[in-house]
Amino acid sequence: MNTENPSPESNNNETVPAQEQATDSASAKIQIGSQRDTANMALKPSKPKAVQQAMQNPVTIVEQPVESEPEILANINSTEGFSDDIDAEIENAIGDVSMDSLLGGMSEESEELEINSRIKGTITKTHGDNVFISLKGRFEGIIPLAQFKTPPTDGQMIEVIIKNRNEDDGLYEVAIPGAAVNVGDWDDVNVNDIVEARVTGSNTGGLEVSLNGLRGFIPASQIDRFRVENFGEYVNQKLQCVVTEVNPAKRKLIVSRRAVLERESEEKRKELMATLAVGDQHDGTITKLMDFGAFVDIGGVEGLVHISKLSWDRVTHPKEVVTEGERVKVKIESVNQDTGKISLSIRDMIEHPWDDINSKFMVNEQVTGTVSKLADFGAFVKLAPGIEGLVHISEIAHHRVMRVSNHLKVGDQIEVKILSIDTEKQKLGLSVKATQEAPVKAVKSKDTEDDNAPIRESAVPESGAPLKGGTDRKSGGEGIGLNW
Repeated sequence: MNTENPSPESNNNETVPAQEQATDSASAKIQIGSQRDTANMALKPSKPKAVQQAMQNPVTIVEQPVESEPEILANINSTEGFSDDIDAEIENAIGDVSMDSLLGGMSEESEELEINSRIKGTITKTHGDNVFISLKGRFEGIIPLAQFKTPPTDGQMIEVIIKNRNEDDGLYEVAIPGAAVNVGDWDDVNVNDIVEARVTGSNTGGLEVSLNGLRGFIPASQIDRFRVENFGEYVNQKLQCVVTEVNPAKRKLIVSRRAVLERESEEKRKELMATLAVGDQHDGTITKLMDFGAFVDIGGVEGLVHISKLSWDRVTHPKEVVTEGERVKVKIESVNQDTGKISLSIRDMIEHPWDDINSKFMVNEQVTGTVSKLADFGAFVKLAPGIEGLVHISEIAHHRVMRVSNHLKVGDQIEVKILSIDTEKQKLGLSVKATQEAPVKAVKSKDTEDDNAPIRESAVPESGAPLKGGTDRKSGGEGIGLNW
């Protein structure tokens, strides 16, 4: 028995040269899963033939500076499979177009437009109730014609907001900034959307509106930029509003017209501020009353009318002469372009009461006035708006007056006589006692004595002696140095 290891020649798995093994494997029948298959697969090249050829013949790339790098033109010529005619057609179609332009255009078209982004586009045509616009790249959009205040023209460039993409038509639904969106159901309503609301009714809290069947509400404070007293005047009107709150589950929709007006006001403010000048006159609306004055909107810009500039008359609170929402004429007194502050005046738009004082009042004329203020030296009496006179304390009564308040009170209606008119100093001298008759003093006269009246007896009986006194006798002061 031979216990030695079998020789290589006797081993069934004897080593075969690679070249011979490759030849045998080519002619051998492949058995799936056999050890021979696994060995043969391991001998196959691990990389594709094209890759091996590229590795055997590497291409050397020489880098050049960016400044001198020539533009690579698109050169698409077939090496096999295309005829010369097709190559010529490709060359004519591409021309001198660079490869960067071709690739750039393809990447730009592949990028979708961002929703809610603002871009510029060119109007291509108007068809029915829709306007078509060419957007960036190959994209096109559609806008409802109702969003335009005036019909657009082809070729006009405008700025739009991307709202949605219609996959069926391949068009983007866009909107003009500030234009109302179409509302079909609750899914179409979003906060900050601008919508067109029709006022259907009113109540104590505000206005009831309808948005294509959706019921909404405008609170009283959001109807306008100033206080609105009569809600009924807005019924059946169409108002542009901003959606401030939407809750489909609770069927709650709150919109604000004031927000739209304030947005428009900010745009107009910048334009109007550059045109304002001292001395200009404008029509305005009282928007708010404060203790120190009233704010007035003059067409997109608010200015302040100080309380002293509301009237020629003395005013203690603006509500005495103006109300919120009232239309007034104002004059610009000062404009600060840096801070945006504007000072206005209402009284300068009213005729000065002293301009024609002599035709209204005359000296020695007796008129009726109202006591407006008391002072230690007298009382001020108002005869007309902006015209007051002084009744000096000495002209209140015929007798001596110690305190003015003992005779007159603020608000009393009294008769006064005009003593003087000073046009330059705008002063009136008035008198109360001049309108009253002076009291008659009782004077006893001998001519009026009654002879039949009884004679009163003297309380001291007559003595018949001469009266004592005089200067013919000593006074008694000589002893102490008095020489009387």
